[in-house]
Amino acid sequence: MGYIDAALDHLRSVTSEVDATGRYEILDEIARGGMGTVYRALDRELGREVALKVSSLPGAGPDAEERLLREARVLARLEHPGLVPVHDVGTLADGRLFYAMKRVRGSRLDHHFAAEPSIPARLRTFERICETVAFAHAHGVIHRDLKPENVMVGPFGEVLVLDWGVARLRD
Repeated sequence: MGYIDAALDHLRSVTSEVDATGRYEILDEIARGGMGTVYRALDRELGREVALKVSSLPGAGPDAEERLLREARVLARLEHPGLVPVHDVGTLADGRLFYAMKRVRGSRLDHHFAAEPSIPARLRTFERICETVAFAHAHGVIHRDLKPENVMVGPFGEVLVLDWGVARLRD
């Protein structure tokens, strides 16, 4: 590993530490992507688990912060059973933007389909995805990154379309 790789690894580890003093207590990391990291957290005020999506780097620039804020606003304006509700938005002590949302449980669509051999059951799940996307389209929002990794199927069959970070708003 070269000097640059070691420096990048160090920066990743430092920026992955979250100081969420106050309302949220970070429990562990759920996922990491290009725009940010999603953590499982405890909302101390309401006594429930939530997911916190935190921008990747402190001071990453107004574009990265604006994209995360836009994603939170898109989700907040789209109220539908197939979309994860946003509960809060704010800034961490280190200056990174975050938003809090429902903690999603279940399995990714590709994993769910691997365990579900029934074609009718798969089609019902697909229909729910289509209903969610149609709802977003009717409200002027295009997802632009719909793939099995961005769809979760919950333990009771609920279907949630995730990761609206590259969504576009139609005029």
